[in-house]
Amino acid sequence: MEYKRITSKGGVNIPVKLRRSMGIEPRDAIELEVNDRNELVIRAYQARCIYCGSEEIHLKKNGKGVCRACADQLVDEYVKQKRKEPA
Repeated sequence: MEYKRITSKGGVNIPVKLRRSMGIEPRDAIELEVNDRNELVIRAYQARCIYCGSEEIHLKKNGKGVCRACADQLVDEYVKQKRKEPA
């Protein structure tokens, strides 16, 4: 077990050995969560589709991901809407 202090700015350094074992490189994004036992859980961030939660990201815009199925569905809905609009 590692013992670390929180910095005055609220940060904490994750030791290299732990980062490597988790596949986390410098400047990678991480997810932080408090579980039901009031423990802080740290995991490597995996981008997910903002609509269905899939990890298979096809498009990214402003840090948000969309999978191919949801992107196709959005395009289909957009095309249908455009066809209904008067010219």
